[in-house]
Amino acid sequence: MKIVGIAKFSSFLVKVASRCNLDCDYCYVYHHADQSWRSMPKLLSVEHRELFVHRLQEYILQSGLTRCAVIFHGGEPLLAGAQTIVDFATTLRKACNIPVDVSIQTNGVLLTEESLRLFEKNDIGISLSLDGPKSANDKHRLTRKGRSSFVETEQALIKLQQYPSIFAGVIAVIDVSTSSKELFEYFDQFEIPQLDFLLPDAHWLRPPPNRDQVPTVYQEWLVDAFDIWLDQYPHIKLRTFESLLDVCAGLPSGTDAFGLGDVSLLSIETDGSYHDLDVLKVTQDGATKLTGNLSDTSISEVALSPSIELHRRYLRKEGLADVCQACDIVDICGGGALPHRFNKDGFINPTVYCGEMKRLINHIKIRLKELLSSERGEEASCPLPEKFSLENFELAETSKPSLDSLRDGALAESFKELRAALELINKPIILSELELLASHPGAIAWSKAINAKKQGQLLHSIDGHEVNVSPDYFDFLQSALAKGSVKNTWDVGLNDFWLRAPFGKTIIFEGNELVKAGRELVKQAMDIVKKWRPALATEMTETCRAVQFIRDPMADPRKIVSFSDNSVPGALYISIFQGEGLIDPYDLADSLIHEHRHQKLYLFERYAQTIEPTDKLVVSPWREDLRPPSGLYHAVFVFVELRRFWIYVRDCGPNRLRSRALNQIADSDCRLKQAFDTLEQCQLTQAGQKLADILKLASKENSSNGLVDFHSTDSVIA
Repeated sequence: MKIVGIAKFSSFLVKVASRCNLDCDYCYVYHHADQSWRSMPKLLSVEHRELFVHRLQEYILQSGLTRCAVIFHGGEPLLAGAQTIVDFATTLRKACNIPVDVSIQTNGVLLTEESLRLFEKNDIGISLSLDGPKSANDKHRLTRKGRSSFVETEQALIKLQQYPSIFAGVIAVIDVSTSSKELFEYFDQFEIPQLDFLLPDAHWLRPPPNRDQVPTVYQEWLVDAFDIWLDQYPHIKLRTFESLLDVCAGLPSGTDAFGLGDVSLLSIETDGSYHDLDVLKVTQDGATKLTGNLSDTSISEVALSPSIELHRRYLRKEGLADVCQACDIVDICGGGALPHRFNKDGFINPTVYCGEMKRLINHIKIRLKELLSSERGEEASCPLPEKFSLENFELAETSKPSLDSLRDGALAESFKELRAALELINKPIILSELELLASHPGAIAWSKAINAKKQGQLLHSIDGHEVNVSPDYFDFLQSALAKGSVKNTWDVGLNDFWLRAPFGKTIIFEGNELVKAGRELVKQAMDIVKKWRPALATEMTETCRAVQFIRDPMADPRKIVSFSDNSVPGALYISIFQGEGLIDPYDLADSLIHEHRHQKLYLFERYAQTIEPTDKLVVSPWREDLRPPSGLYHAVFVFVELRRFWIYVRDCGPNRLRSRALNQIADSDCRLKQAFDTLEQCQLTQAGQKLADILKLASKENSSNGLVDFHSTDSVIA
């Protein structure tokens, strides 16, 4: 796939000093493959500072940047002098007609009260490197004479607490011989705006320290750290864990610790040369070097360079190793940080921390389910109605009472979220509007985002781009309400920001020119469903609220793509093109039923889980990659209904589709049998087992209308 557009740099890491007053043994600048620092000038010259100001000013005009960040780095940037840094920042801001966020990354040894006052006055943020208490910090962060740097660095941390407006946070590199409990106990003494634990810089040719002796040592450390943080120190803002928790909970999120996204940072060395992501220095000599220098090359030219384009590809799903593209957590880990993927054959490999990512992410999913189950248990003595018939719930003809109770509960939660969001942004609350809007998928996603933003959480799309959480979206909702869009049964093809933003650029949304044709196609598809089973058509329109037309840029054009996501409940995402033309209405009916069944099961799972928490992965007959049992369960729930549909098409549909229907039924029979066999080996909840038994019986249907009598027995959850 060709990458659309060119790279747009918004962050600039400027080396104002290439030497350091410490000699940290894990430092990627001095103790890894690239040793170019030896030939670099010790400090960035006045001439190169002036050239960078000119190049940035030029780039802002050419690229249309509206805000950017400049990070003064090293070595140790304070070796250049606090006044030099302030003067440089002042010149930059005067020359650029946009906001420029300026910060430094420092070891803190040279940080004085005088420099702190100077940085505060000039709004220069400070991030501190400190690995923990003295016993932890002195394992790696010593002076060039082998002496401890701890006292000076801790004093810097103590001082920084008095300057909260510029204190950005603390970065600590993990050493598994220091327990996470010890680190949390130490850092909890201080007022730290954000803490981050970094895995040691490693790759396949230089694996993580000590892992050869105990292969799971980092996995155990990370899982233990997450549990201690979640259970005892959740008040500490820990970037990586918060981001992972968000995305596992269905919120858009991201962090540069992971892979998917786009290149947005450009580095400048003290000789004025352009470089790629600085930490790539761990891989091989010259790994970061780009063409050109401040003196002879514009930043726009660098953005077009083959090296940057190649880096961008590595950050796209299609640029990952095949095993990563097929992995069920790829949208969360993104293949891992690029330097960690390096091997003798380059970067198209899983991260060297692949095992750690899988273990941690699956563990977080389990903990999240436990938390949600616990919260629901505290809020209500019984999460489901006193008597809830699973047979009635599964079948559209009898589902209305059961689904109404689930929908009412979900609506009450959404109403509460929306009201809280409007209070935060000081919007007037009109109860009649709220009642209509609370079931709108975009309003649900937006209100969750507003409330999360209030808690200091940055929201990102699944490809890593920060999502703009604007209060103005409510004006769009009110406008749609006034036009009657929100009142309609389904909102089809509307250009709705919060139905699209969570998915970034991984999915292409069809333009307005196709909306009319798409709406007609949806009508034809739903007419097919109504003719077959009016009750199912009603269930679909009452449970779902929006349809979006999408195209997956990485999929075969002949493949029909659809998806739904619990972060935007009630929204169905479907492709309407196959090859060069619109898809058959029967195929669209299949897609709509497919995604509706996911949404129906999501709704049930808000109240009762089907699978006991586990980090086990299983084989799914519908996927090449291993899946969590919950994913397999969803597939069974979906394809039992689709099998019914294709039985109807076989018996009552057009002759042109009879052969296709027979193949679909045979394929479903084979895969469903395999899936049920696998589910028997999984730990299902009581509700999950009862529903699985009902689905297994339903998978044997062969009547002309695709239905059998489900009411010979009646399994009830009491």
